[in-house]
Amino acid sequence: MKRLLNYMMFIGIASLAISCAEPEAVTPNSSKVVGEWDVVDAYVSGQSDSPNLITKLVIERDGNFVYEDNNGVLTVGTWSTSETTLTLTGEGEGAQTIELQIELLTYSKGHFIHNLSSPLIGEVEIRYLMNKINDGSQYGTTNIFD
Repeated sequence: MKRLLNYMMFIGIASLAISCAEPEAVTPNSSKVVGEWDVVDAYVSGQSDSPNLITKLVIERDGNFVYEDNNGVLTVGTWSTSETTLTLTGEGEGAQTIELQIELLTYSKGHFIHNLSSPLIGEVEIRYLMNKINDGSQYGTTNIFD
């Protein structure tokens, strides 16, 4: 009888501990954005065939990202998403934060807008059309940085 009481008490404490844990906030877009993305086309202020900033983007489930720009430079950092925005926050000295507005996001295609502003270039809009290469569940099957 004493043993049964101990088991019931253990189960009660374990249930209480599990029920008190806060669930991680998941946005509808967080599952769609994870994976390897290839920029199919980029339009800079309405012009096609302009040099694009991002050429390949890898979004990991653990909240990290890696992207390659048109010069072959890799940038790493963390990402977050909301209903309308994908935010890429770079790490290290001189790192920048890129906010991509989500125009369209499915499990295989993405259309993102990056608005830039500076006194030198003025207002610039970059539209990225991306295709998903891999959904992130098959690690090591492809190397996108060949």
